[in-house]
Amino acid sequence: MEIEDNHNHFCIYCGAKLIENQHFCSECGKEVFQGQSIEINVSSKYDSRLIEIKKEYNLKQTKASQLVEKLFTPDHIAYTKFTSIIEKSNRLFANHFDVTQKMVELDVDNNELVEKEIENKISILSSFVDKMDELINELIIHIGSNKKDDDNINNLFNDMDDLINSIKNY
Repeated sequence: MEIEDNHNHFCIYCGAKLIENQHFCSECGKEVFQGQSIEINVSSKYDSRLIEIKKEYNLKQTKASQLVEKLFTPDHIAYTKFTSIIEKSNRLFANHFDVTQKMVELDVDNNELVEKEIENKISILSSFVDKMDELINELIIHIGSNKKDDDNINNLFNDMDDLINSIKNY
């Protein structure tokens, strides 16, 4: 966020007191820059939540990837399917996270409509974490696989695809 500092009371070169709208310092003769702005990084009420969601998602997707590596060989169809879903989820999560972060940065006036949309986006990010957690659970259960577990995994694939598609449309 930029904040204009219109209180340039002293020369930055020699420290002499300046008069408003003065173009040159009366002491050292150097040009006085009017309307300078400074960059200030203001923390948002969403920063810690976003950091925590991203951290949690990264941990869960790493664990899911490790489980896929342990359970399946690269030539197994489930390996390809799981890896594809995790990669697609990672890309969408990253894109959605970046958009949410930009919205937070730009909402300097704490606009109620924008804040509501930020909350919606945070909710979607949290659903990515939840789905990744479900994927981990299904992979752990798959260790003792049977036909019923395969149906559960297929349902999870469908849920993940539905989540990804709904976010693409969002």
